[in-house]
Amino acid sequence: MEVNKQCRNYITQTIFLVVFLNILGNIAMRQWGLELAGAMAVSMIFVLVVDIAAILVWRWVVKKHKEMLPSFFTGVSGFRFFGALLMMTVWYLAIERESIMTFIAVFFVYYIASVIHHSIFFSKVSNRV
Repeated sequence: MEVNKQCRNYITQTIFLVVFLNILGNIAMRQWGLELAGAMAVSMIFVLVVDIAAILVWRWVVKKHKEMLPSFFTGVSGFRFFGALLMMTVWYLAIERESIMTFIAVFFVYYIASVIHHSIFFSKVSNRV
């Protein structure tokens, strides 16, 4: 298995996932007249940063410390979860109170899509490592 190729695949899939979610968000904005642009932008940046950081760390772990892969997966889950809590807290403090539920709903969709993508990708890749 070529690790660098898997990293490129993961990053490409993450970008396609975010683009797909943005398209769905734009359709929802037009269809129902919702204002989701800010929440979508923050959610997109969060997913891209966390997923790209995770795959780069995964590459380093696979190449240098393969025995630490189980700890890596636990760490990524915790990092993503606490990052999401921090992001929602900062957004709560930064925006109007009535807009927070819209943000949480949009952020939740991006977060869950990212977790599902991560789980499926690494379940397939881990069997080959």
